[in-house]
Amino acid sequence: MLRIWWCVYLVPALMLLCAAWGYLMPRRRLYPSPRPLTAERQRFADGQLRRMLWQFALAFAALGLLVMGSVRRLPSGAQRPIAYAVMLLQAVGAAAMVIPIERAIRERFGDAPAEQTVTERASAKVNLLLAVGEQRPDGYHELVSVMQTVDVCDTLTVRAHTGGGLELTCSNPDLPTDESNLAYRAAVKFFSYTGIENDGVSIELQKLLPMQAGLGGGSADAAAVLRALRQLYAPELPWEELESLAADLGSDVPFCVRGGTVLIRGRGERLAPLVPLPPCWFVLVKPPVSFSTRTMYELIDRHRCYDTSGADDMVTALSAGDLPAVCAAMTNTFQRVLPPDSEIFAIRARLLSLGALGAMLSGSGSAVFGIFADEESARMACAALRGTWPETFCGRSLPGRQAFSHV
Repeated sequence: MLRIWWCVYLVPALMLLCAAWGYLMPRRRLYPSPRPLTAERQRFADGQLRRMLWQFALAFAALGLLVMGSVRRLPSGAQRPIAYAVMLLQAVGAAAMVIPIERAIRERFGDAPAEQTVTERASAKVNLLLAVGEQRPDGYHELVSVMQTVDVCDTLTVRAHTGGGLELTCSNPDLPTDESNLAYRAAVKFFSYTGIENDGVSIELQKLLPMQAGLGGGSADAAAVLRALRQLYAPELPWEELESLAADLGSDVPFCVRGGTVLIRGRGERLAPLVPLPPCWFVLVKPPVSFSTRTMYELIDRHRCYDTSGADDMVTALSAGDLPAVCAAMTNTFQRVLPPDSEIFAIRARLLSLGALGAMLSGSGSAVFGIFADEESARMACAALRGTWPETFCGRSLPGRQAFSHV
């Protein structure tokens, strides 16, 4: 009889395998919703489906046994169409499970919009301290840095919808919107890492931060995409795991996921929180000249201008909440390899003359930042500098993930 009735147990077996897969891979979407779901709704639907798969699989198997026993005395030729009819009934019943699950979703959450949208700020970073050591065997340089988030930002709007794949648009036509864009690669990396299927995501980037400035614009955009996708698809994903994922995209991306005041070591992947920078204001000045990060590292290697010092003075100043001491402890290895006639030093001198407590190159440049004790003096300095350097911005310091609060 099993030669005839094996097909009756095929559907229950497949249902049990799907349920087991759902338990073993909890981050992978199990319920194929006919409409986009938020992460919370998807988790609820997956749980409902897992329970129904177990229950219906056992019920279908019992039904098969019952029918098989009832018709066992019939000729084989008569049993075969009955077995196929039972299998068809089981398949229809399995497909119909979507109806009670959709009803349960509506009863618990109400009707969901067809499109889910998250808007994230991609805030700039500055390096209060940046010490570059010798090149490591893996090709990276050993770094010690203290990074700080500043309230000058790009804005990214991420929409989850049905169909269309992954699409990135940008307000700056000079910025590529394909795989060469770090924000685009961040979305690809997120879906690859989590195993979540991308049914359709649109990313709209409103670009304000200048490129090749040492302000972490590209890294901040990538981090904002990761945070938005986490909120939409995997809010249970630990932040530490998201930072680890971000490290594969670039040295500054893990910090840009976290934000605030952070001590960075290694190539940027080892993060340690510090006492937040005392409330203050920043003026960021980007001259027309741009510096290639690779070229700047080559200059350090050529001059062997390595800095292996730690960040003890900076950490002590931050712990004491002493803003002037923080400014006194600022240092940047990249600034040391610039030619004496570099425009960077003219900008730095101008910032100090306008009341900055400290001023320095950010990252590998070419932006220069100045720290001001109050908003009024910072905005006056910003207005005075903008006439000479149009890409001048003013923003306050931001602590922790407050830097990325949703718009």
